[in-house]
Amino acid sequence: MSRLGRALLTARILADRLRGKPIFESPHYRESELTRLANLFAHVDLGWWKGMRVLEVGAGFGRFGDAFHHLGFDVTSSDGRPEYVQRMAARGRRAFRLDLEEVTPQDLAGYDLVLAFGVLYHLKNPARLIDACGKTVEVLLLETAVSDKSEPVLNPVPESTGWLGPDQALSGVGCRPSPSWVETHARASGFTRVTDISSPIANWDVGAFDWKPRDSGEARREGVNLRKMWVCEKTSARGPTQ
Repeated sequence: MSRLGRALLTARILADRLRGKPIFESPHYRESELTRLANLFAHVDLGWWKGMRVLEVGAGFGRFGDAFHHLGFDVTSSDGRPEYVQRMAARGRRAFRLDLEEVTPQDLAGYDLVLAFGVLYHLKNPARLIDACGKTVEVLLLETAVSDKSEPVLNPVPESTGWLGPDQALSGVGCRPSPSWVETHARASGFTRVTDISSPIANWDVGAFDWKPRDSGEARREGVNLRKMWVCEKTSARGPTQ
């Protein structure tokens, strides 16, 4: 996308925000949901996880969970903001409030697969979520914004809501972890297979997922947030295609 195209898109999102629309209803975000799901489904066979109970965390409007629900999974969604939980419940989705800064293994008990798309980088302490998943579930599907650094670093960043509205970090502090931080921590938490499935299929902005490492420490390149997607599994779970 050109610089002018990105500027026009930002202006449209801002216009939606000023009309009171959440970012989850912007055309840009809806496109991002579709491309991320397309990438996931291109790299895994959901039949491997048939019968698993799914918990969607940081769900927002719960549309990633909707996709799994329509594919026959038993899905529960959660979010830290009560208004989003109420919105999901109002359309018949099973949902509850869960602050991921305070999540414990007990909160995840009874689930086999955690779906965490677009939430890790909104956390001040993302290790807490990964650790809780490592103690309880078989599969963690993880997608997040990252920074381009070879060593494992977390990179805390302030996340004021600003014009984006109440869709950023609950605590006001997020992070931009390096890919090696995510992978190292996922393995240390008990996931024996951590597979990076990032590919151009997931892009809604050119270069979002298929960027080349430069060890620059940057979290944005040419106006695009750098992102990654992983499948994290225990030995007992089957995994992504190679």
